[in-house]
Amino acid sequence: MNIVYLFGNGFDRNLGLNTDYKSFYNYYMEQKSTSSVINQLKSEIGSNYDTWADLEKALGKYLKNITKKEDAILIHKDLLEHLQTYICSEDSRYIAPKDSSKQILAELFYPIKSLRFNQRRKIENGILKTNQNRDLYIISFNYTETLERLIGYKGEQTTVYSFGNGNYSHLRDIEHIHGYCNPDKGRMALGLDNPSQICNENLSSSQNICYRFVKPTFNDLCGEEHHLKCLRWINTADFICIFGMSIGISDQTWWNAIGKRLLSSSAILLYFYHEGFELRNNNAPEFQEQVDSIKDNLLPKLGIDDISNEDIRGRIYVSCCKTMFKYGVDEKATN
Repeated sequence: MNIVYLFGNGFDRNLGLNTDYKSFYNYYMEQKSTSSVINQLKSEIGSNYDTWADLEKALGKYLKNITKKEDAILIHKDLLEHLQTYICSEDSRYIAPKDSSKQILAELFYPIKSLRFNQRRKIENGILKTNQNRDLYIISFNYTETLERLIGYKGEQTTVYSFGNGNYSHLRDIEHIHGYCNPDKGRMALGLDNPSQICNENLSSSQNICYRFVKPTFNDLCGEEHHLKCLRWINTADFICIFGMSIGISDQTWWNAIGKRLLSSSAILLYFYHEGFELRNNNAPEFQEQVDSIKDNLLPKLGIDDISNEDIRGRIYVSCCKTMFKYGVDEKATN
């Protein structure tokens, strides 16, 4: 049974890192530049923080104002280099708590612990039976390696003897689909999902621009088939978990792939919606209405037009848990 995770920036934010774009902008604005193109970009960002909450989406729109390809390339290079430096500094300050590996692996292989009892029982009696081996694949959209430090992952398969039933769970692989902030590892992708999201026909039709601004194209240039490998994982997934992601257009390829998997199989999707409120006291009706609304908004983003499809809706579970994958910095190690 294959479990596939997609981890976004919310994972690092949950660990206490300031890896959101607004925090990056505070740093970026302080970096001096002699380029009028870069200074104009900074002025635009500074006066429209809300619009730039999603850097990649906002960047695609901002390019409509750029007439020269050289200026667009300069903007990309400047943003990427400073983002790399900033994220590296955040990544380096995270020290995983002692013995975190056992705890996080338990959560990874049993992601349904935050769901209601009747939902857990339904899943355990169905696709997530306890008497079977589990293979885990992780697609990280983060440039950091906080997840690897938490797990103690060294690039080799990790085997976990689980549930006391004689079965094994295997962490098969972790793929950073957008690369790493570590310059020694390289391949740091920043941009859009496809050329149509570049709001400038002159630029979107330029191969040199797409090399930089279109993430799947950039990944292809690296020649390691990172993109294809992750798509294969999703296409064979039985259980898919999305954590810490806003389901934005700049990663539309992945949402479409998940939608197609739901439509063509009996796979289950567990979506962690961190902004929502949890089930407490007497708020069960309000909580369920919230879940229904989240599914209404999520399904079109997955490329599923019929949001009333009861089969699909029944295989999508929503968790608003605030404690999953929450491991602060090891304070003792920093002293």
